[in-house]
Amino acid sequence: MESIASRKKALSDDRFPLSFYFRIADQLADQAKVYRDEQRTHDLYTTLSRYCRIAGVLPQHKGYTTYSSREKLRHSKIYQNFILELEMLKHVVGRDLWSQNDNSLSSIPERKVARCCAVGTKSQSFTRVYEEKTGLASVFTVDTATAKDRNINVHIVTQSSPSPSLSFVHSMPYAGHVARLSAADSSLNGTPESRLLQDVHISARLMEDFLELARDNTDKDLETCGILGAFLEKGIFYVTTLIVPKQESASNSCQALNEEEIYAIQNEQSLFPIGWIHTHPSQTCFMSSVDLHTHYSYQVMLPEAFAIVMAPTDPSRNHGIFRLTDLGGMSVLKECEERGFHSHQKPPDGGPLYDHCSNVYINQNLRFEIFDLR
Repeated sequence: MESIASRKKALSDDRFPLSFYFRIADQLADQAKVYRDEQRTHDLYTTLSRYCRIAGVLPQHKGYTTYSSREKLRHSKIYQNFILELEMLKHVVGRDLWSQNDNSLSSIPERKVARCCAVGTKSQSFTRVYEEKTGLASVFTVDTATAKDRNINVHIVTQSSPSPSLSFVHSMPYAGHVARLSAADSSLNGTPESRLLQDVHISARLMEDFLELARDNTDKDLETCGILGAFLEKGIFYVTTLIVPKQESASNSCQALNEEEIYAIQNEQSLFPIGWIHTHPSQTCFMSSVDLHTHYSYQVMLPEAFAIVMAPTDPSRNHGIFRLTDLGGMSVLKECEERGFHSHQKPPDGGPLYDHCSNVYINQNLRFEIFDLR
């Protein structure tokens, strides 16, 4: 049986800086706000639980004593509030999901129970219990004006960039249409793994524009990378932002620089780090061992995170959208401490380390913004 000490170690891996885990905590707090506003009680409960599991073990991290006191105090207050909120939610959820053996920060995204959309009797019951026990009568009031402004079919990007010279907005003029991104992703359709994930919508034009921005590097056989940002609404992530950071490139690798610039844009526009995109200028479309380690840091933060590989010279497939398999890839990458290009052991379940995403769709009516910081 796995000991409490070993679970805490798994949740607070010292290979990542403490700031990485605080960013995960911030993302979970943001997700909780969305679920709270939309009255998605079960999703709210699992998100609060995941936050509390992380916050509860952060003091175990070797960098905790020297970390910002202000940040530690801020998250300590959030943690205390979330603990109280979890207690209130138990009256509606009907089961203590927090007590489940969920190693969500090591290999497996939290198991989702059958979703309650929090309408009708369930919603009214929850709201009444919550108000009676907390006195927060308006905490689950949906802002209908905001919901109307942020229409699912057409998301209008209204926030400006830090500098007009660094970005531009591309508007898709097509009629509303949503389609699965690739027939190749059918390998995960209907599996328990794919059903755990919320859907993601992205514009195909965003990928095309990224490839155009990378053309100069591609001609020189140099990789280019970018970061994808999304907002979450009604259980769907909408990719609306591409950030192309300052970077160091080689023919088989790319390293983002000045990460604080990336975080500044994500924070300013309240974006979830839904994934990343990079080119293989002269290689085939696959995920290298370095790519897998890079992606692990995204997927451990957000289970829906995906990696796009653009391979313009691959005659069989010029792009792929991948994620680490939950029971295989995530567990292997969690334990791997090697760096650089290397081989990985076979996953315990005998499956692949990574696979095509089954939850990513083209939405031709999305608008998106590109920040080129190079």
